[in-house]
Amino acid sequence: MSELLQDPFVQSSVLPLLVGLVLVGVLHLLRRSLAAAGIAAGFLVVFALVIGLPALPPPSSMGKLFWASAAGLLLGVGADAAGLRGRIASVVLAVWLAASLLWIALPALDSVAAVVSVLVLLGTAAWVAFARGSEPPGSEPRGSETVESPTAPAASLLALALAVGGTALIGSSASIAQMALALAASAGGFLLWNWPVERHGWGLSGRVATGIAVLLAGVLALYTQTQAAVLLLALPALFAGHIRRFLPRGDGLIGRAASSAAVTVVAVLPALVAIGAAYALTGGEASPY
Repeated sequence: MSELLQDPFVQSSVLPLLVGLVLVGVLHLLRRSLAAAGIAAGFLVVFALVIGLPALPPPSSMGKLFWASAAGLLLGVGADAAGLRGRIASVVLAVWLAASLLWIALPALDSVAAVVSVLVLLGTAAWVAFARGSEPPGSEPRGSETVESPTAPAASLLALALAVGGTALIGSSASIAQMALALAASAGGFLLWNWPVERHGWGLSGRVATGIAVLLAGVLALYTQTQAAVLLLALPALFAGHIRRFLPRGDGLIGRAASSAAVTVVAVLPALVAIGAAYALTGGEASPY
């Protein structure tokens, strides 16, 4: 069993998928609005198991990533438990994500390319924090807010994490690849919980998980020689919520299941394009991993 758990494939796919499924289920039992926090929690658990618990203060970018993600998870859980929504929640998310990006990026800001990368990442972070559009037609209002459908934003997270993980793998950045793919697998566990019937909201906890994907992209872009610019090709995945409005929504269980699957496929396509571009830029050379 110990040898199985040491397998990189298991560490970046099966293990985080199972951990994500369990944590989403446990949080669902405790409080349904916190279920999306299982994605980030699963990522942190797998990080600690695979890479180890980073020291404080963290000496590396990956250590900063872990503790920034942990802080974001606490913010998300606190906000969702308190019912914090709307612009206030978005501002909280934006401040956390911008501060985390700058904390991680600061030692690497020694070139124009690095500054441009950080500006692009901050723009993406702003979109994650403030953009709307994942609510499908017919969503039920709850008070002054609309209940946010989880499928489209979770599919966007899955796609972004896959793009980062695949690009890092091709670029031989093993630890980043493992953690990004682990985040994707954890998001997959959440999607399974919400298929064919959507059971949970997305909330700030879910958006924090998407923010973690942005932080992973930052580490990849700033601290490796990987062709991280190809990740720009994956950004259309963030529009999955808008695209969902144009997809047919079937009636009944089968129709809803097909609609959710279609949204996920549409979201993942840009990630596959980004990974393909990264592979093409290597001249078709296989990664040693």
